[in-house]
Amino acid sequence: MRKSGRLFIVLGVGLALVAAVLAVVAYSGLGKKPAPLPPAKATVIVAARDVPANTVLTQADVQVAQIEKAQAAPGSAGSLGQVVGYASSGALVRGQQILSGNLVAPGLTFDLGNGMRAVALPVDRINALGGLIQADDHIDLVYSVRLKLTRILPTQPIVVQDSTTGYAKTDTLVLPPPGSTNTKTYPYPGDPGSQFTVQDMQAGDPVAKIVLQNLRVLRVIAGNVTVAAPASATNASARNASATATPSAGSSQLPNSDLLVLEVDPQQAEVIKFVEDNNGNIEVALRAKDDTSTATTKGVTYNQLVTDYGLPVPRTVQLPGGQ
Repeated sequence: MRKSGRLFIVLGVGLALVAAVLAVVAYSGLGKKPAPLPPAKATVIVAARDVPANTVLTQADVQVAQIEKAQAAPGSAGSLGQVVGYASSGALVRGQQILSGNLVAPGLTFDLGNGMRAVALPVDRINALGGLIQADDHIDLVYSVRLKLTRILPTQPIVVQDSTTGYAKTDTLVLPPPGSTNTKTYPYPGDPGSQFTVQDMQAGDPVAKIVLQNLRVLRVIAGNVTVAAPASATNASARNASATATPSAGSSQLPNSDLLVLEVDPQQAEVIKFVEDNNGNIEVALRAKDDTSTATTKGVTYNQLVTDYGLPVPRTVQLPGGQ
């Protein structure tokens, strides 16, 4: 047999074997269904714990979850950035998917504690510490005013303003007659029981006192711009403030702050309204971080500057008499 004939025989046998193998493979696959594909997954944000309605969500309140795509609710949030810093309009239960449509941008009302109020305090650049006061800082308010003491004369009695030129006009002043046995006494101006009136800043005796302490700053407003809080701030008010217009990063000029929006209780709101409307000045004192102590002060008057702080008082000068 020729070599070429043998070659054809070998090739034929090889092809037959290949065909047999293919037939076995094809036969073994008959009647079997293809393996099902794994279900598609979706990333959703769910509540990590029960959260009351109208609560500004933090990273501790939510978590990322992987679920089957078919189980994802329409409109469910898919990233933490869509949720953290916003408030849910309804209560959330642990494991509940958070829907973007139920989230609202936090307004000032979300930053207030139970029973608290927000009031706006007008300030200038000096009182706002050159624009360095930020949201979530805590401040004290120092009130200064001038008080005009009044003197009660031991007659009718009548009440007149104290003055360096005398009690009052002599034609209207009634003095007790000489040798009067009227021993009734009246308090000296400034003593307990004496009277006083509040005058404008052009007259009267000055006094200053811390009247409110540890007030939280909710917003700092410069014109129509909300001053951004520090980047490290994590509260909702800071995040909300940072979303508004702010001075350029390269600018060295700080804005002139016009308003401090403060969190106060109703009584404190009345005090602020009163001192704003009745002659005087309000000075802002910034507290140290985490300082919640209550300072006990006596206030300051000229008398205390003399007795407690050593303010020198001019002495009278005795001159020789003339001949």
